[in-house]
Amino acid sequence: MSGSYSLYRCAVLSTSSSSLSGILDRDSPVQILPLGVTMGDHTAADGFEVDNPVYCGWRQAHLGDVVGTTPPPLEYLRSTFLYLVNQGYHQAIVTTLSHQLSDTAQTVRMLAEEIPQLAVHVVDTGSCCMPEGFFTLEAVRLLGEGKSPEETVDYLERLKPRCHIVFGLSSLKALNRGGTLARLGASFSDWLGLRNVLDFSSDRLAHIQTAGNDEDMFAGILAHMQKLMAGKNPDDFVLAGIYTGSDDLYHQFANYVHRQTGWRLGDGVPVSAAVAVHVGISGVGVGLVEKLKA
Repeated sequence: MSGSYSLYRCAVLSTSSSSLSGILDRDSPVQILPLGVTMGDHTAADGFEVDNPVYCGWRQAHLGDVVGTTPPPLEYLRSTFLYLVNQGYHQAIVTTLSHQLSDTAQTVRMLAEEIPQLAVHVVDTGSCCMPEGFFTLEAVRLLGEGKSPEETVDYLERLKPRCHIVFGLSSLKALNRGGTLARLGASFSDWLGLRNVLDFSSDRLAHIQTAGNDEDMFAGILAHMQKLMAGKNPDDFVLAGIYTGSDDLYHQFANYVHRQTGWRLGDGVPVSAAVAVHVGISGVGVGLVEKLKA
């Protein structure tokens, strides 16, 4: 493994909700911890056995079936941590999705107590998708530059309030049906045929506006992004397009943003199947992170 001594002695792990599974190359030092995705009568490993297109296709044909997510299995976590110990690691940084969406952070902390040979630093990012993945990549970067695990974790903790997911959904049914809104302490109306623009940041979900059609939804997402970036240097932000379900809808959104601002969001990254369980199978948005100097 290339990199500094700090990186070699401290492993970096991320939950599959970070959407990194399809991005990292085989030489990446990051290890992915897959959440379980319950689809009717079976559970699949997020990012390994099921991805966004597979889940969304299945869900479209099984709208009445029970869906849900579970933290990575205890035995999988146990074997992963013991493997790291056997490989000579003394510490590990684990970035997880928000505890408001999953019990994963608590589960990892509990399991880590069984293996005192490995000091596990759990960073509950308060987010998911691209911002969560950004935390992971920043951990690798800082350790590679020689920062200690403790310095890296402190940086990641300070990064939390600078992260937003601004997204639009064609329906709030998935958020309601799975109990996600209740878990987040939120209650929004889902009027038939109306889209909703939302902002998820620091474990909190905020309703920004309701839109009558896709273009109005795109406009609402962009307007809120611009509000978050107002008065600041655009170069200080990392933006990444995200979507669930149709990549065609996403490209309509990305083209709209480009026409209005000149910003290029690229092809976007589909959210993981575990995230799609919460948000549904038709949505687009942007992960937005205001960079922090180490």
